[in-house]
Amino acid sequence: MGGLWARWRSRRGRRRGRRGARSLDPGLRAMVRAAYDEGRPIPESLARKAAESGDPRGMTVYGIGLGQRGAHAEAVHWLGKAAATGDLSAMVVLGTVHLDRGELGEAERHFRRAADRGHDGARLALRQMRARRNGSGH
Repeated sequence: MGGLWARWRSRRGRRRGRRGARSLDPGLRAMVRAAYDEGRPIPESLARKAAESGDPRGMTVYGIGLGQRGAHAEAVHWLGKAAATGDLSAMVVLGTVHLDRGELGEAERHFRRAADRGHDGARLALRQMRARRNGSGH
């Protein structure tokens, strides 16, 4: 899953998912926001705490971390939960995970959901997938 974080950072749009951390303390919320918005590292235990609290950004950050260390099934679970809240970045990362795994239909489904909500990176990913399918390769 090499480069997942870099691809997410370069493809994400300006719109964010719904806010939803029920009981996230302000310090942890700030750490999660910095990880989500700026790519700053966060300990996995704290990302998990944020994800389990229901914070969509926490779910996305935790899912990315899981994917980076090879826990793909668990990453898909958390990214799916974040995507279900409307988090566009989670949709794009989830599409990328499926693309990396060769699951083109699932990748396209998640990219389409994000593209339909205005995510430019997801639109680009769909164009690239269509070009490859049509044989142009770019």
